[in-house]
Amino acid sequence: MASANDERFSAQVQPLAGNGTGNSAAVNGSAAVCYMADVTRQMKEDVMFSTLLAQLGADGKYPGRPMDKSKEWHKQYWHVLHNLGWTMKTFSETEIGDASAYGSVDRLVVDIVGAELEGPEYALFLDMINALGKPTNSDPLWVFGQTAAHGHDASFQVGVVSNAGGNALFKCAAHQYYSKADTISSALFFPFEPASDIPYSAIYQTMELNANVYAQVREAVRERVSRDVWEIMFREIEL
Repeated sequence: MASANDERFSAQVQPLAGNGTGNSAAVNGSAAVCYMADVTRQMKEDVMFSTLLAQLGADGKYPGRPMDKSKEWHKQYWHVLHNLGWTMKTFSETEIGDASAYGSVDRLVVDIVGAELEGPEYALFLDMINALGKPTNSDPLWVFGQTAAHGHDASFQVGVVSNAGGNALFKCAAHQYYSKADTISSALFFPFEPASDIPYSAIYQTMELNANVYAQVREAVRERVSRDVWEIMFREIEL
């Protein structure tokens, strides 16, 4: 029997219902994530709700996500995810000293995240980034920008989710940067001034959500993410 929470959120998650019908993508707060065709609807829901709760928890401790608190923000983000059943498979971080050489954030993201993805994953990821730049996706891009950009600071997550034997496997890249000269209006498509000094860091991690563990906290997570927040933060991306 479907629970009250299932009925409460079913309409909001329905655009991503799939179970093998094809690739999909969505904005979930400051995360733009694409899902391989073998990812089930339940996996998508679990990824979106758990990562959104982690964003909210980290934002509560570090509002505005200032660049000098980016590592602390991410630690809190991971702390919440770990408590929900996510495990870390790989982790690395880097400082990008010549960010402005890429011309814009989206070009940087595609170049350096692409190196972490395999062929079909990269193709889907590239489709998602390109799709976000189209007028048909102005609404999800606006939602993404409102949560990812804070004055002169930007902080966001992008990645690909696949099915790993019934568990969601999330290859995630968390990006943070700071623009001293300009207010950031579009975190993903922000243009860099030539030879400008842009402090830019990125964290790469592969995470796996244990479906059996998360099933024990699924309802509690849905209770924590109010319907109002969900309706504001979630948008499907038209690929």
